[in-house]
Amino acid sequence: MLRTGPKQLSLYSILYDKIPENHILKSINSAVDFSFINKLLGDSYCKYYGRPAKEPEMMAKLLILQYLYNYSDERVIKETQVNLAYMWFIGINPEDDLPDPSLLAKFKTKRLKETRLDDIIKEVVRQCVEKGIIKSNNGIVIDTTHIEANTIKKVPERIMKQLAKNIFKAMDQEEYEIPDYTQIEDHAAAKQVMKDYLEDLIEQVGKESSEEVSQAVQEAQEILESDLFIEQKGIRSLVDKDARVGHKSKTQNFYGYKAEICQTTDGSLITSVTVEPGSYVDGSNFKEHLEETRKSGLTVTGVYGDKAYFRPDILNLIKEKGASAYIPVSASAYKINEEMFSYNKDSDQWFCVMGNETVKMVPRTRKRNGKKKQFLEYSFERKHCRNCPRRAECIGKSKRIARVLIISINTPELYEYSQRAKTPEFLEEYRKRAKIESKNAELKRFHGLDRARGYGLRSIGIQAKLTALAVNLKR
Repeated sequence: MLRTGPKQLSLYSILYDKIPENHILKSINSAVDFSFINKLLGDSYCKYYGRPAKEPEMMAKLLILQYLYNYSDERVIKETQVNLAYMWFIGINPEDDLPDPSLLAKFKTKRLKETRLDDIIKEVVRQCVEKGIIKSNNGIVIDTTHIEANTIKKVPERIMKQLAKNIFKAMDQEEYEIPDYTQIEDHAAAKQVMKDYLEDLIEQVGKESSEEVSQAVQEAQEILESDLFIEQKGIRSLVDKDARVGHKSKTQNFYGYKAEICQTTDGSLITSVTVEPGSYVDGSNFKEHLEETRKSGLTVTGVYGDKAYFRPDILNLIKEKGASAYIPVSASAYKINEEMFSYNKDSDQWFCVMGNETVKMVPRTRKRNGKKKQFLEYSFERKHCRNCPRRAECIGKSKRIARVLIISINTPELYEYSQRAKTPEFLEEYRKRAKIESKNAELKRFHGLDRARGYGLRSIGIQAKLTALAVNLKR
């Protein structure tokens, strides 16, 4: 049963007068009205029956304190018991009892789900816009940051050994013999030995009637059926099955998750957060970020991102929403040698550095990896190409008389964008993207987002969003 109403009516509440007016928690409380949390979460409580529940607003504020100061569940309760400012912020009397730390975990998983956290982040941003703390017309910066998993990554041999142990444990079999893969020097051979052993074990267990055994066998079968598992690109831990290996650079990788964060250029408030496994491709959730930002009452005027976001679908969506894109050109998406070729959109012609021009354009379609892909084929004037002094450099060993320029259907439009990206105005405006680097550092260094607190995608998603909420309020 949920009860709401004034709580700080005790005579001892006079002690709160000792809290300085410039205390950060007083500043936060004066800037944001948290009463909306009770309404937002009210439908997850019984209104008329059961024991009185802890107020959602109070529980949410305890979580804000936890992520603001990077405490554990137990530590935030202990600190609040002796800190007047904390007690005042969560809305209790100095002599009141605090909830058990276990209630915080239950509140996060059962009441405060990821979707509700998105709504809280949006409402906080909306209030800031409404009160003029940040501008309603704002640019957004988007980037990903890495979160290390709360476990180590293991080789497939070790995981298969653990899967075999789990099956024997489910069968209540204490004596068993599993191959010692560490004695096999060849890594590929060790993987194959363990795979063959596990497959034989699954076949031997067969139709075991015990539900516990069936679950252990099913888990082993699902992992073995994945082609990515043996290639070490899939599951690397039975403790955290959602974590994946990702890449920081060509030579550096990490094991865990990627948090994609969207923040305003003015005010540096985080408007949207998504968390995906470490193998996530940057920008795949861009549409979701843009929509979540717009729902908070912001009018997006510009989007700032690194080369990973230079993709036709993202650029087209930004243009469709009437915003400007400040994203550097990526060579992987735009493969034109601009020292050799230039484009005129009015005549839809390409010109080479030697003065030749295309005389014909033919749209083509070809299959690649089972999918149809469209491209454009521009043909240059043959006579000019035949006598061109740079023919060998341009055409090479091709038997064609004239150069044929084969490009994607988006290349002509991207050419125009690439020219704008070279202007001083673009380069000056793009400097705003750097704001998110300091935000990522703040989230990791002071609020614990460098490493996962729990296991699984859902748990890390809640951690990232609560951290973003705390950092927004601090800002």
